[in-house]
Amino acid sequence: MQPALTKPAPLLPLTAGEVLNHVRRSVSWYSDLTDMEQLSLPDVSPAARGQLQKQALAAVRLAFEFGKAAEDILGRESRARSAGAAKGAAPAAAQSAAPTLAAQLARAAASLASREAALKSQMAALDARLRRTRGAKARAALTSERAGLLAALQLLQQIDSNIGQLRRFQESAIIGQGRPPKGLRAQLAALEKSVPELSAGVAPAGEAVPAPGAAHPATAGIAPKSSAANFQPQSAGIVPLIGQWFTLHRYRGQTESAIGETNALQSELSGTRSRLLATVRGLVGGGMASITAGNTAQLAAQRQTIEAATTRLRELSSVLVPLGEQALTLSSAQSTLEDWSHTVAAQQSSVASYIGLRVGLLLGWVAAVLVISEIWRRVTYRYLPDARRRRPLLVLRRLVVGIALTLVVLFTLISQVGSLATYVGFVTAGIAVALSNVILAMVAYFFLIGRYGVRVGDRVTISGVTGRVVDVSLLRIYLMELSGPDLHSTGRMVVLSNAVLFQPTALFKQIPGAEYLWHSVTLTIIATADVEEAYKRLQAAASKVYDTYRAGIESQHALAQRFIEFDTAAPAPEVRVRLTDTGLECTVRYPVMPERAARVDQEMLDVLRKAVERDEQLKLVASGGMVLKSSES
Repeated sequence: MQPALTKPAPLLPLTAGEVLNHVRRSVSWYSDLTDMEQLSLPDVSPAARGQLQKQALAAVRLAFEFGKAAEDILGRESRARSAGAAKGAAPAAAQSAAPTLAAQLARAAASLASREAALKSQMAALDARLRRTRGAKARAALTSERAGLLAALQLLQQIDSNIGQLRRFQESAIIGQGRPPKGLRAQLAALEKSVPELSAGVAPAGEAVPAPGAAHPATAGIAPKSSAANFQPQSAGIVPLIGQWFTLHRYRGQTESAIGETNALQSELSGTRSRLLATVRGLVGGGMASITAGNTAQLAAQRQTIEAATTRLRELSSVLVPLGEQALTLSSAQSTLEDWSHTVAAQQSSVASYIGLRVGLLLGWVAAVLVISEIWRRVTYRYLPDARRRRPLLVLRRLVVGIALTLVVLFTLISQVGSLATYVGFVTAGIAVALSNVILAMVAYFFLIGRYGVRVGDRVTISGVTGRVVDVSLLRIYLMELSGPDLHSTGRMVVLSNAVLFQPTALFKQIPGAEYLWHSVTLTIIATADVEEAYKRLQAAASKVYDTYRAGIESQHALAQRFIEFDTAAPAPEVRVRLTDTGLECTVRYPVMPERAARVDQEMLDVLRKAVERDEQLKLVASGGMVLKSSES
């Protein structure tokens, strides 16, 4: 009875799923890092982005080398186990089954390449001998030998071309033309196709690489995602600074996420390496125990076991070396990302300080404008007690303060003042055309409230409308309409735009304080009357009536005199005499208070009639008479 054969322990302490998971995580990490390379980070040069690109590509290339080496080991062990199960119990030496077809094709291609190089060197030596040989027979022999070498070289090249076609056919067959790939090798091939940079002529780690900052093969011609690198916080306003702060915050978050993914990949890689190193330590420990424990005869008996352990260590090194190099590459990439994160954090802190400075300047300027506004208001109230003269300055103060605050806020919030000025210029021109009447009304307001302008209570005539001013606003003037000989209120409110001041029609305004009206009485006497006598009698009669209310008229005239800057004659009755076809026409014009107009007119008519009736020479013409006229202001 044969002893039961023990099942050999697997060389690689990893499953196909674990190997594939590591390669997939490496590819995913590379894709995320490719997006990071396209960020136009501040203070990060194109050379630094190119360096990160090379590090990421080298790391993913090493991951594929690890995956392929692991697949070779797992494939050999799987085939050895299958062969052992088919044959019963096979020796350990027989369990190393033939390599995969892909490995065979690769070895054949390498062998053909070496043989081709050897043939080329032989041909070069023959060519040198041909140049030195002078004899005809010797040259013929060398030429014949060279022809044989050339035929062999052409055959090798043809075989190499056929092997290349077989390898490409195998890869396409592995991928399965769109069907889900099966097996570790097929899945690795599909993943490798998803990283075109690996086959785009980019030099592998340790070989010549493109110049720093060169365009990424997969992203050539793609512009950076933003212009954050060209941002100048020294000349930016609050709004662009806040936008830049959020942009940098997003960049920092992406950088921290990339650092986290790199740490996670490093942790997973460290775990894988630890398991492999444990296997290596077990193999080395077992070999050393065999060497130290046995004598010469025992060492001779253990020779085959030691050589097998050495072979297994060489196979494990094909997996460990890519992982170790990938760990170093990931460490370099992590250092680069951390430097980027620190740079973005410093830039973000600088932008935050500029935001605080701009906000402080804004508050300072606003406070300065408000302090000046308050000083202006107090000075105006202190040195201008007249409310009518004080109002224009207060209106101007509000306008200036509003414009100043608008400019302060505008120039603090924005950066591109020149572009804004051009835009505002076009907008202002359009507004000026559309609101021409409103602008005229606002300009006319300052004329209306001037020294000789109108104020509440004044009696004015504008655009044929007579009324008393109720209010004067920035755009409109409000009048209480007056009508009739005694200018009584009609009960209607008239609202006019201030722009009527610039119309051709005149603006009539009663002098402040002068509320009296001018009335006139016209009477016609016979043409033979003495002109001087008629003038004297009528003047005396009108003055007699006027003396009864002279004080009120003269007080109003005194108030009006203070308003104007030149002397005017005090109002008094006037008599005008002219000769007409019907007789001697005499007109008596006299001032009258509105509230006493009817009584004064009646007294004036009685006195004038008596003055002319006492003398036959001043007899009234029968066809004429006495005519009363009023509303001459």
